[in-house]
Amino acid sequence: MKRRVLLILLGLSGLGLAQGVRSLGMGGVALPGPAYAWANPAYAAFPDRWERQGFQVPLGLLRLLPFFPETSPFAYFTDFQAFRTRFDLLSFYDQAAHLDSFLINPARSPDEVVFRVSAGGLSVTDGEGRPLIPSFSVGSSPEKPEALVPHPFLPLAFELGPGTYLSLGTFAGIQGLRVNPSPALAEALQKGSLEPCKGQDPSPCLLEASGAFSSGLSLALGFAAPLPEVPGLGTVHVGVRGEGFYGLAYVEASAKARPTFDQDGNVSGTGYEYRYFLSYPSFLEGSLGQGAGGQGYGLRADVGVAVDGEGWALGLGVRNLLGFARWSGVEVSGTENGETRTPATKESDFAAPEVFLNGAYRLPLEVGSLLLAADARFGSVAPAFHLGVEYSLGPWALRTGLGLEGGFRFGLGAGLNLEALALDLALTTHEAPLVGGTVYGVALAVSF
Repeated sequence: MKRRVLLILLGLSGLGLAQGVRSLGMGGVALPGPAYAWANPAYAAFPDRWERQGFQVPLGLLRLLPFFPETSPFAYFTDFQAFRTRFDLLSFYDQAAHLDSFLINPARSPDEVVFRVSAGGLSVTDGEGRPLIPSFSVGSSPEKPEALVPHPFLPLAFELGPGTYLSLGTFAGIQGLRVNPSPALAEALQKGSLEPCKGQDPSPCLLEASGAFSSGLSLALGFAAPLPEVPGLGTVHVGVRGEGFYGLAYVEASAKARPTFDQDGNVSGTGYEYRYFLSYPSFLEGSLGQGAGGQGYGLRADVGVAVDGEGWALGLGVRNLLGFARWSGVEVSGTENGETRTPATKESDFAAPEVFLNGAYRLPLEVGSLLLAADARFGSVAPAFHLGVEYSLGPWALRTGLGLEGGFRFGLGAGLNLEALALDLALTTHEAPLVGGTVYGVALAVSF
């Protein structure tokens, strides 16, 4: 059962929300414009002049082909022996979460994870004794459902009138993923001593991993429009959006591990506990038979404002300003001694806002021009920040940037914009989830 929970936690991956290659070359920074209307409804009516993008070649899909058995689940059908010996779930997760680029060295699971507890101290290492990163965080809280579901994949949009639109699409993706040591465990790992773990039963030294995944159908109704121009400021755009969803699946799981001690304060072993919640539509109960047949639904409200000034732009969006989500299914919890299954209902908070702030400034130079851009995301999600620059000279552009998004990331990029053809190329990096280290990727975009 512990193996099943681990697979659930590592398997909570969805299609990575693609960022434009131009943005990737600038460290993942979000440039003002319609491509980010999902984060700021006001951008649905914003001019498309800051975030020029071509057709992004989904290079990451190549790694899901059987030619790359370490990341392709389809190798199971073409070369089972290669799949059995080389497929790595963490590598697959890393690539599936970054489909916008071909990962040169996706994260690789350690051959063994050792939670070593001894009289002299404790450590979390791989099979070769290298320390593993015991802290990792992306997305929103995985401890409860969110009305803030993943952005739909290839949504269909319909104009209903001036500034009014309807959007329909399917979504599937990670809500959040966390690996966190308790303060006492962090102190014990830093000192290499078990003293912070003693004195309480159960021990305050706790390593916890949790994650949540949701999928379903979403329907959004929005309105965005420019206001009369403000002298000395520019054109202000405002937008609102209401989005509801019908759920097809929701998984929420967590696992914990802590040292145990005998009555004399000596280490006696390691205790484990796990919990997961599962929900899917009732009509699937006959096929799946897990007792999790129920329903999921939710509704939320988003607002945004953006300013298009002379040589600069600034936007502020708030998603899930008000919202509600509800899933019914089954909750399973247990330890090494057994498990229990209980029908359960999970509900979100009525307000869990995610704030998205971004801006750009174009600085003319004697030769060429310089574009500076930055963004920040905070609130109900793990904080993320990006800063990027682009130097343009005629048809050529050079880019670089850095960011903090589930770990440090860095980008380098170049662009060529001719009358009949435009190319964008980027080298990206991000921190390997759970195991640490730098992962490199290549991204490409083309427009005619």
